[in-house]
Amino acid sequence: MARALTLTTLVVATLALIVSGWTAWNLHRSQSPHRVIEARGLIIHDASGQPRVILGAPVPDPLSRGRPQGPRATALSGLILLGPDGSERGGYGTSDRGGEALLTLDDATGTTEVFKVVANPDRGASLMVKHQNNTGAMLSSWQGKPELVFLDDSGQSYYVRPGASAAP
Repeated sequence: MARALTLTTLVVATLALIVSGWTAWNLHRSQSPHRVIEARGLIIHDASGQPRVILGAPVPDPLSRGRPQGPRATALSGLILLGPDGSERGGYGTSDRGGEALLTLDDATGTTEVFKVVANPDRGASLMVKHQNNTGAMLSSWQGKPELVFLDDSGQSYYVRPGASAAP
């Protein structure tokens, strides 16, 4: 009986050492500065628990005051910045459809893009600047030639293109 007890004690002690060693090794690996984190998303919260940065593939639909505002035009993977009230204030990403890269800044409510840069692999690039009173300007090369468009507060567009008359 003493021999069985000694053998059992030896087996249990050996298993405990193996499990402890395996746990220590995994803990060491998880804290290594060379580790790689793989995930589909990451949400960073501020001190009050409010989400402020979203990194995702894809990112969620746009938010205004923390509430979804409907679906995006196409799935977007990238980085979204949120204001303290939960409104989307801008982002940088690539669209799943069309291969566009986008950089946007939104108004304080998160409902209007006031600055947007779009790079399209087939159609060039566009820069749009908009005021909350709906006036704005767009510089674009998407039609193969440089183009400058001004939009006044009545919705009237004024175009400036090479070879065309200047806007009034």
